[in-house]
Amino acid sequence: MDGAIMQKVSAQVPDKDGKMPEEAAGEKVAIMFLGSRSNHPLGIFAPGFKGLGKHFNKMIAELEKGAGDNGFLGASYWLRRDSAGSENVQVSYWRSVEDIHKFAHGPTHREAWKWWDRMVKDLDHIGINHEIYVADKGNWESIYVNFQPTMLGATTYLKRNGKLEGGVVPDEWLSPLVDASRGKLRTSAGRLGPKHGDGSENEKYGPSPYEV
Repeated sequence: MDGAIMQKVSAQVPDKDGKMPEEAAGEKVAIMFLGSRSNHPLGIFAPGFKGLGKHFNKMIAELEKGAGDNGFLGASYWLRRDSAGSENVQVSYWRSVEDIHKFAHGPTHREAWKWWDRMVKDLDHIGINHEIYVADKGNWESIYVNFQPTMLGATTYLKRNGKLEGGVVPDEWLSPLVDASRGKLRTSAGRLGPKHGDGSENEKYGPSPYEV
């Protein structure tokens, strides 16, 4: 498993300064699912799909360039095919819904928005969608066992106020993945934070076969 995490780890979101919170699930996270679909026999080679991809790639490049300041934490990408077409899905993580809305009303997304409005009448074989959810602190958890960094585990965080070197403070990017083989992060309740960390789910449902 090239690049896999050969241990049990959990993602814990650092604060805006890159400091890991003292409590599990100590930060709020906004999640957006952004999808596009081709219902055309040519799939991703259908008319207009290349143009859609061009705007999408431009937006991703801008988000990644501004990561650390724009609230964008990272994303994972998925492709699903069925007998009727091809579907692409991006799952992205943000500091807040406000950060999503700010980018959506910025020039790069507005350019894509105007392109879609202009072209949509000729692109009824292309579908787009999005869903947005907010997970308040203490209301989300994650676990990865022998798995490459993905989803929330693939996000990165800029550490601020680091050590001064050569007259500057170099950027330092942090992974959210921490050991979950022991301590409070060992159980689902513990990863959800203090209000869930009493092991009550085991009392209600019995010991989890996955908490080994």
